[in-house]
Amino acid sequence: MIYHRLISPCDIFAGIAEGILLVVMLLLSSAVLADATSEPSIEVFVDSASVVAGEATSIYVIDRIDVLKKTLSSGLPRNPEKAKQVALARFQTMDATLSQQLENAATGLTKAQQYGIDRVPAIVFDGKTLVYGVTDLSVALHLYGQSQRDILQ
Repeated sequence: MIYHRLISPCDIFAGIAEGILLVVMLLLSSAVLADATSEPSIEVFVDSASVVAGEATSIYVIDRIDVLKKTLSSGLPRNPEKAKQVALARFQTMDATLSQQLENAATGLTKAQQYGIDRVPAIVFDGKTLVYGVTDLSVALHLYGQSQRDILQ
């Protein structure tokens, strides 16, 4: 004997809603797992005298603008008009590498101000956790891990 069941639009909608809910739950759980196991974003803020040990997402040498100003103004003539011309000529011959370094310094200064960084070296993890006085990323990662465990407890 064959039984036929009539399927109403409500049954179809309920089935679709269950399927969508399952997909959303899977996506959310995979995002949480990925977030928990992914490497943190690491932004390092240093001056040109610092040496960073390890791999970071971004390294900002924030005193590079001051170094460039000293370089551009070194040995300028006393005459203000001639000094302006020489400085402009130096600035125009700046290569792409130096231009990238200036952009890096400007970005670093902006981000440092946003994070409230008041000294270097400083390392920011995931835009939230700040570690001062360390340039060895393995040490900084250890300190970051400790802070995350302390938060969870």
